[in-house]
Amino acid sequence: MLHPWVIAVQSQFKTATNLIAAEAMSAYMKNQFPYLGISSPQRAVILKPLLEKENLPQYPELPQICNQLWSLPEREFAYAGISLLAKMQKQLTPTDIEWICSLITQRSWWDTVDSIAGAILSTIVVKNPSCLWDKFVQHIESDNFWLNRTAIIVQLRCKKQTDTHFLETAILPHMVNKEFFLRKAIGWSLRQYAKTNPHWVIDFVNRYDNHLSGLSKREALKHL
Repeated sequence: MLHPWVIAVQSQFKTATNLIAAEAMSAYMKNQFPYLGISSPQRAVILKPLLEKENLPQYPELPQICNQLWSLPEREFAYAGISLLAKMQKQLTPTDIEWICSLITQRSWWDTVDSIAGAILSTIVVKNPSCLWDKFVQHIESDNFWLNRTAIIVQLRCKKQTDTHFLETAILPHMVNKEFFLRKAIGWSLRQYAKTNPHWVIDFVNRYDNHLSGLSKREALKHL
């Protein structure tokens, strides 16, 4: 049985369906998922009242709600789940990391993975830096490259708190991997940290110049 918050989202989204836009949005995402055709600005307007304090679900209900949203076919429902997590992220703790990571492995693609790993999970790490090695080191050698990507980009919001030993440990096993999303993640994580510590990033790229892909190096040094 669907949670009332999920039913409310479902009802509001269905009335905003745009089949022409849905076709274009699905094509943009390589036809991996069906869409309702609701743009990001439209989605924000629809979700605004549902994200008001009085309409938010209870914190313990989040896993159930998010899993139900992910199970619905149209991609906008997963985006609604991410919006809900972002709204309630102050309540999230390291105990939530396991079930949130399980969302990463469900119907995985960069849109949901990056929003979860680079924003939601990264915020948890900023507030609880001791959870980094405990919760994410297992993902570095995972057979699931989306979890590899998660480990690489999970410190995007850490700035001066970035654990460079973990960042290097997360990157090294995947430098020669030809998977685009891993090469891009390596460059993205380095580029982001370069805003805080450009000297470390330049030194890293120089040390591993013969192993890093051209894409990773270009991304890492883009603004230096």
